[in-house]
Amino acid sequence: MLANEVKVAVFGAGGTGGAIAELLLYDNFGEIALIDVNGALAEGKALDIGQAGVLTGRDSRIYGGNDPAICTGAQIVVITAGIGRRPGLAREELLATNAQIVREICEEIKQRAPDAFVIVLTNPADILARTAWEATGFPANRVMAQGGILDSARLATWIAALCDVSQRDVRAMVLGGHGDHMLPVRQFASIHGIPATLLMSDELWQTAVEHTRYGGGEILSKFATHGAAVTPAHAVVAMIHALLSPVPQVLPVSVRSEGAYGLPEDVFIGLPVKLSHKGVEAVLELPLDEDDITQLHRSAAVLDNAFQTWRNRQSSS
Repeated sequence: MLANEVKVAVFGAGGTGGAIAELLLYDNFGEIALIDVNGALAEGKALDIGQAGVLTGRDSRIYGGNDPAICTGAQIVVITAGIGRRPGLAREELLATNAQIVREICEEIKQRAPDAFVIVLTNPADILARTAWEATGFPANRVMAQGGILDSARLATWIAALCDVSQRDVRAMVLGGHGDHMLPVRQFASIHGIPATLLMSDELWQTAVEHTRYGGGEILSKFATHGAAVTPAHAVVAMIHALLSPVPQVLPVSVRSEGAYGLPEDVFIGLPVKLSHKGVEAVLELPLDEDDITQLHRSAAVLDNAFQTWRNRQSSS
């Protein structure tokens, strides 16, 4: 399917939602719906972004408002709505509020865009993707969260800087949860096909890992009032393009594990997948080191425990 034949709905017109809409305009998507509880904000951003189409030679139809009905018929829905991170606030602490917001949005998606792919960006994204999967009742191959693509970009950036090479030559992959328990996989990092282990010391690798693991918090501390927006938006748009392609792309995406790597079946966690117009075609079970497997299971346990704790509290309230 061509981009100009596709409707994308974005719930949340904040920094990241607006950036996603802008990138979709540049890529000439046919229809872009921007939805926010602050309808004036969504309308204003839609007007501002849409008027750029004249100067960039784009014909996307973009509109905004607070009525969820404008997501009707979307082939892809992105959820960025919810309260954001603040300095000192862990992603998991956002769960109680944002889970309710995501569930309400998913009820609208289920009614108005029943065939859509759903991409969750709202934090804690891995846990909320699981929430969205349960709330929509959609097949698991159509519900996912962004996380690994963003973290992999951060890792690649630091590898390039520390090794003094072009970012275009670096490939990296981060698995696990999107947060402090992520798993940067050293054996999958390369520089123009050369294993990064041959070009960077253990110390340099650990420096890159630390900057990646706490990269979101570092940006948040600089902004103080909000987190990163531009790179997360590019990561989501990369997923959207993969979801339109008949040729699968191998990407680190937060998906239902289905028991891969011996993980709990229902946990949503960053894994290497083949992503295409069919959605998540397959989880690739790659030969990870024993330490990496242990860390991946530890990350899954953190996510599963947080989800189960939240659900138990909901049941008892």
